[in-house]
Amino acid sequence: MSCLMRYLLPAMLCLLSGCSLFSPAPDLPPALALLPPSEGPAPVLLKQTVAMEAQGERFQFLVVSRFDAKQARLVALMPTGQQLTALEYDGTYLQQSVAVPLELPGRAILATIQFALWPQASVRKHYPAVQGWTLRLEANRRQLWHHGARFLDIVQEVDTTRVRNYPGEYQVIIKTLEQKDLEQ
Repeated sequence: MSCLMRYLLPAMLCLLSGCSLFSPAPDLPPALALLPPSEGPAPVLLKQTVAMEAQGERFQFLVVSRFDAKQARLVALMPTGQQLTALEYDGTYLQQSVAVPLELPGRAILATIQFALWPQASVRKHYPAVQGWTLRLEANRRQLWHHGARFLDIVQEVDTTRVRNYPGEYQVIIKTLEQKDLEQ
């Protein structure tokens, strides 16, 4: 196993899932909601690069996603082309296959993508105020708080999405390389 796989990748994945490498968080934030594929965007196939910055380190991988009314599918690849994980979510079951012997936070990855891409009505429905969520949804920016604490800040530009996860103390820059709208 390479040095990257043994040391850097587990740290990246831990940070992506919101855990701390140095000390346990006293009050862990709740998990983000998985949103039904049927409430998602028009059917689309996306090829994107993902660059993550956490604790002064930078990690990069490629993500290929397909979203339609029946299923959300995602495959994450290392820059070398080696598959990290594949996810399939049908609105009821989340299946994750992992190609490397690591625990990957597939649920958190998919939920963050859905928060960024799903229509505002779906996001509002699944992040209700009665559960402590506060939302600010604008044309190119989405923000999420839980009981007044900042949680997510997502800014969408032409082909770039910037994600800041406050509990996990990381930032992600997603650049869309290719987008193919699929027939319904």
